[in-house]
Amino acid sequence: MPIGFDIDRNLCTECLRCLAACSLTKLGRIQPSLARIAVKRQWPEIPEIRVCRFDDCPGQPCIDSCPVEAIARDAQGLVLIDGDTCTGCRACVEACPYGAIRMEPGGSEVAYKCDFCGGSPACVPECATGALARKGGS
Repeated sequence: MPIGFDIDRNLCTECLRCLAACSLTKLGRIQPSLARIAVKRQWPEIPEIRVCRFDDCPGQPCIDSCPVEAIARDAQGLVLIDGDTCTGCRACVEACPYGAIRMEPGGSEVAYKCDFCGGSPACVPECATGALARKGGS
């Protein structure tokens, strides 16, 4: 089964429901600035949706860029960051072609990104327009 998102930026209305769902799922509160997905508003242009593409990212450059091997693909095909191993060097942030890796604010400065909610992404059912879908439509 493919891992990742089908994204149709033309359908995105910049409502940010995906960010709210993500932050609520990951943090237990709605804090869009810390979501694992971002929508770069560019009105009147089509917005940019920044999220890990998993299967659609040729070579996963974030994995090779990490000097401490804190980023790896798991058995399901998810690209995950081990926050305990991450040193906060930001090499993965620079390497990500989709702008999908961010740094936790505050003292820890650990890299984080979408982990596909372990296989059932919270953002997808919240996308009322269908701009986000599970890869393959399921």
